[in-house]
Amino acid sequence: MASRPLTSAFSAIDLTTDWQTLYLSEGDVLRAGIDAVVFNNYTSSNKTFSVRIVQSGTATVLNELITDKDIRAFSNDLSPAIIGQTIVSGGTLQAKASANNSVSATGTVTEITS
Repeated sequence: MASRPLTSAFSAIDLTTDWQTLYLSEGDVLRAGIDAVVFNNYTSSNKTFSVRIVQSGTATVLNELITDKDIRAFSNDLSPAIIGQTIVSGGTLQAKASANNSVSATGTVTEITS
């Protein structure tokens, strides 16, 4: 096995009010560990965001690791609840915000490859 540490997995993704995939563990990636994800509220009013990891099957509320966490206006959140979590091959990291055009996401992962 080999690894690709601190890989830029996604950058400047503008979240919507629907769940969207930020990262998909695929190809030669056996699993990926989340190093850091920052959510940035770039608006002048408070917003919330939610995050889930869906390893397989249909997503439910039980997949959520962060549910409606507040981000103050013009602030960010490093989301310690997801740092160190693993996404298996075929799994996804997903997020949504309380309003469109308000919260962006950027993150890095360490990929373990075959």
